[in-house]
Amino acid sequence: MTTIEAAQTPTRRTVARPLKWPILIFSPLVVLLSLVLMPDYSAYLDEVGYMLRVTARLAFALLMLAYIARPLQRQFGIGRTLVLHRRYIGLAMAFAHTVHFYYVVELALQTPEPLGWVTLIGGGLAFVLMWLMAMTSSDRAVALLGKQWRRLHTLGLHYLWLVFMQSFVGRLGPQDEYYLYALLTLWGVLGLLLRLWAYWSARLRRTT
Repeated sequence: MTTIEAAQTPTRRTVARPLKWPILIFSPLVVLLSLVLMPDYSAYLDEVGYMLRVTARLAFALLMLAYIARPLQRQFGIGRTLVLHRRYIGLAMAFAHTVHFYYVVELALQTPEPLGWVTLIGGGLAFVLMWLMAMTSSDRAVALLGKQWRRLHTLGLHYLWLVFMQSFVGRLGPQDEYYLYALLTLWGVLGLLLRLWAYWSARLRRTT
């Protein structure tokens, strides 16, 4: 998930991106290690729940790195490495979230309760947008889609953020690991505030 401005820069291909392959390998490696180090659960559904949590948290962390990369650079002058590698961070996120989708399907098949229409449509749209973003994460797609590329990736980025926030906020009650969901929610909120700050700062600069 890269920015349209960076993608259209003539010198884009000459910029070194040494972390490209480490980032792309990172997500599959974490999933594999999670499977290897999985606790010895007695029930298959517990294993599914474990992998759902692992893949969701991994996907969210990668999403947030892409989410805050450009605002960090604009407001604080840091995060250039994140911006340069944002496309690959997005692809790593797409891998983790696709594995998450597999376990969502497994959970649905293993439990008698049917998924509600809100979950099916709302959650399904998040996966569709994520896959579309992954499939269009290339310079060629940017050139072909033009402004529609930016609209797709902006919509997808914020919609995925919203779905994760809705999920995390729903787990803030008195339960195990509630503190972790509180931290993840805080990270998401701070990321949104940072993006809003960067957006309004840019608008203010254009009008002055």
